[in-house]
Amino acid sequence: MASAYVSNITIDQGADFSASFKLDDAGTSIPINLTQFRGVSQLRKHSGAKFGVGFDVSILKPKSGEIIIKLTAAQTSVLKEGRYVYDVILINKTDGKVYRAVEGMALVNPGVTDLQSGIIPPSTPPVAVGQHPPENPIEGNLWWNTVEGRMYIYYTDKDSSQWVQTNPSSKDNERSD
Repeated sequence: MASAYVSNITIDQGADFSASFKLDDAGTSIPINLTQFRGVSQLRKHSGAKFGVGFDVSILKPKSGEIIIKLTAAQTSVLKEGRYVYDVILINKTDGKVYRAVEGMALVNPGVTDLQSGIIPPSTPPVAVGQHPPENPIEGNLWWNTVEGRMYIYYTDKDSSQWVQTNPSSKDNERSD
């Protein structure tokens, strides 16, 4: 095999990742037969870093020269955003020779959505606006009362559900005797 194929990749934090590469002879464009090879691949902050993340490497169509690397959402969620380096090494099962087939930079984009923390479900529409509350509300729905000029949230406790004012003032708690 000749020098490594260079391909830069982008990985989204917290999402499943996969990339495929087709290896062929640079002079003839004939696919490289990978029947006698197995693959190993790692992602590291820099080439000398002590720790890295191992890609799952598949050679599903060895005669077509196709390699697929994958990371799970669990693996990408622990990556810090930034630049990394990676490579894909092929090891000949017959004679043990090692070849670097693919190498490049990897950019890890930060994730925003956290599937583990609590979230407030979206309202549909996001805020109901009108004189009367919307029908069939679900917990977390918002309603702007145009008569009172106040915002309410539909709240469910242990034994009831009701519209609760989101920003009551001290005047709302005063008693008139």
